[in-house]
Amino acid sequence: MIVVVDTNIVFSGILSPNGAISDLLLNSSDQFDFFAPTIIMDELDRHHSKLVGLSGYDEDEIDFLKLMILKKIELFDLDLVSKESWLKAVELTKNIDVFDTPFIALCLELKSPLWTGDQKLKRGLEKMNIDWILGTEQIKMIRDK
Repeated sequence: MIVVVDTNIVFSGILSPNGAISDLLLNSSDQFDFFAPTIIMDELDRHHSKLVGLSGYDEDEIDFLKLMILKKIELFDLDLVSKESWLKAVELTKNIDVFDTPFIALCLELKSPLWTGDQKLKRGLEKMNIDWILGTEQIKMIRDK
């Protein structure tokens, strides 16, 4: 199953390398093919010092954890996303959070669900009858079936 992961899931995996999210990202390749837009790299770089500060790990440890998690996620070039997917994603996210647009566009392009911990995004999309937003518990249930 293809699943798009958003930045907060990757952050959580890095911040808690022994936690459930990290376990799902690192040990589910038989069940899931994880994807993320390439801009996730920019977001990780932009928040690198925040990750170091929150985690208690040093820079090298954070770099290692990022590498381990990102090895399990295929990065997708947003230039390959169709105009139709972009336009629909803009429409879906304009009143929620425009920074989520690339992730939603990728979901539409790949016809796949989004794994997110962003409750504002989840609630906003559910109000529009979008049912392809998954939380960590749902991902865990799918994997453990």
